[in-house]
Amino acid sequence: MALRARLKELLADALPRDFAFAFYHISTSPTKCAPLFSPSQGIKPERTYCESHLLNVSITQAHSEKSQEVLMFAIEISIYTTKRLTTLFVSKADSTGYLHLLSLPRIHASPLRTITSTFVSYLVSRRQRPGVRFVVSLFARAQGQYLFPNSVENKSKHVSTDRELVRWWCRVLDPIVQEHAPEESNGEDIPNAGEDRQQTTAQAYLIVPGEDSMASFLPPKVRANPILRKRWKYGHPLREIAPYPAIPPRCLIPHFPDDPKARFLDELDEELPKSNSQASESPSKRGNGHWKSVRTLEQFWETMAFRQECSSGRLVGFIWIVFSPPEMSHDNDDEVTSQQSDTAPSTPSRKRSQDGSASLDPSSPTKNGRPTAKNKELAKRRQFTGTIVPRQPRIKSSRSNSTSFSAMVLETTKFYHWPADSRGQIVLNEKDYRRAIEVMLRLDFGSQELTAASTKRWIDEVGILAGLNHGWGCSIVGKKAPTEIPSASDVKNVAASNILQLKRKATESGENNNGAPNTLSTGLVRKKPKTEEFSETNGVPPRPGVNMLGGSLVKKKPKAP
Repeated sequence: MALRARLKELLADALPRDFAFAFYHISTSPTKCAPLFSPSQGIKPERTYCESHLLNVSITQAHSEKSQEVLMFAIEISIYTTKRLTTLFVSKADSTGYLHLLSLPRIHASPLRTITSTFVSYLVSRRQRPGVRFVVSLFARAQGQYLFPNSVENKSKHVSTDRELVRWWCRVLDPIVQEHAPEESNGEDIPNAGEDRQQTTAQAYLIVPGEDSMASFLPPKVRANPILRKRWKYGHPLREIAPYPAIPPRCLIPHFPDDPKARFLDELDEELPKSNSQASESPSKRGNGHWKSVRTLEQFWETMAFRQECSSGRLVGFIWIVFSPPEMSHDNDDEVTSQQSDTAPSTPSRKRSQDGSASLDPSSPTKNGRPTAKNKELAKRRQFTGTIVPRQPRIKSSRSNSTSFSAMVLETTKFYHWPADSRGQIVLNEKDYRRAIEVMLRLDFGSQELTAASTKRWIDEVGILAGLNHGWGCSIVGKKAPTEIPSASDVKNVAASNILQLKRKATESGENNNGAPNTLSTGLVRKKPKTEEFSETNGVPPRPGVNMLGGSLVKKKPKAP
């Protein structure tokens, strides 16, 4: 079972030339789940579907007698879809630290960053729907291990710091932003700016609670280019992606699993009034959906800076990329309920139709939303007549392969788009997918031997879950030629040139007209004087600015008789 052809081609073009990688991609079909956003008063919860993806990457040690395959990287992604929004949430990403077994030259770009950027970009391109906004969301929080247990014991694994991880994700996502047109542009800055209105635009957002600027987290080329820097904003797009910006803040913040801000949301929701029968209470008793302690989104992010995940020397970065189609759809009619639905009885009585079947009759008398005793007695006397149409039996199976399982789900509805070329090599139901994740979380990746054994076991277990009698996965050999990295002297000269450009003065810089780096003249260079002990034998006077008493001026304390 091979990887999707287009994704395979993109990965081959991005990976270093003549180096082989094996890919194992599993996913689920869109399944109805709890909504990401809490509903406001008078608005139904959004009908939401969730689809999960796991991409595992393995390598084989180069120039080794034992051909042992070891997993070296994994990324898990969840795709949430509603009628008006598609959200790609990067749930987890982890490495085992065994990439060094390939002995890659340093002139190649990092395969981990390349694979992540290519995979996310491919899912974005294949899951965009006409007139529906698309959002990529993640939070960067450094941790020793996420998906590979005991991998932190591998000394070759580099565990990034909080700041390093935020910078890494910005470098991963920036190429995806640059692939799309900017939100605001003029003809002077960006070519073909007049065509932007006919293209999907992209805008990146970054917020780090406790930090006032994002400049230190962006890639160097973005910081140096004002045009590219406009593609990143310090803040959040929660109001922009919300269908109703005036609703309470708790309804604007998505509730992702294992998310620091989601845990904060749960704690703040405890401030809301609790009742077992909110539908029968007046709006004044139910509350208006606002928290008591946090009233605005700005206050929410300010308070997040003092949370345990974002304080005590820790740092968490929240990143979004908003992709806006040229023509947005604003069809939310089915999400809003009428005022009568809040006061209508929850269980109307039944009414017999002409064909003898029973149906609900909202006009029949009820008491407190329940049928009266008279209606219950009438219901017992009624006898249903008509043709009985038997249902086809459904065969339940604990195992399902990708072919039969995928055929049961529609490819496109008004709530999601599920094209075949962006599904996993193996499509599992939600139960079997969670089983595949649990198997990996119970394995041991503490050493190379254990990692090789765990790799084989996980691949075999997933094959059994899918009902396969043969191996699966896809081997890809990279095609990208190495890129030249500037020498250390070049980097030093560029850094010195940038510093001098900041400090120079127009009249004292000795500015060259030939394009050479600006340097200070000899007369403007101030050297620190050497520290040297003064003595009468060398005849060197003391340094200016240092007051010293001569020998004749030193008063000695007389000795006691």
